[in-house]
Amino acid sequence: MVTAILKFVRSATTIVLALLMVLFGYLIAMAGYQTLRHRIVISASFAAIGALWIVVGPVMLAGAVWVLVSLGRKPIPFYVAGVAALLCGGSLIAGVLTYVIPCSGPS
Repeated sequence: MVTAILKFVRSATTIVLALLMVLFGYLIAMAGYQTLRHRIVISASFAAIGALWIVVGPVMLAGAVWVLVSLGRKPIPFYVAGVAALLCGGSLIAGVLTYVIPCSGPS
């Protein structure tokens, strides 16, 4: 009985995490496309971060879909999507700390 409950909780957690990866993968990819849409007026380093987001967003999205299709039985898609999320988060943090990504409006 306890193992059945633990299996259910694990599969429900897997599905929720995969759905969050779908959402954030889509948002990251769209942020990258919007960033590169304005590539004429932004710096080259900010454009490089946007290009990275265009790559890691769909990778995260594909990993999440792979998890949903396999119903969470394979750990590889979580690793792939996790590395993509780490790259995206790391680039966002590095961009903000180096003032490449503007965090406020014109002063």
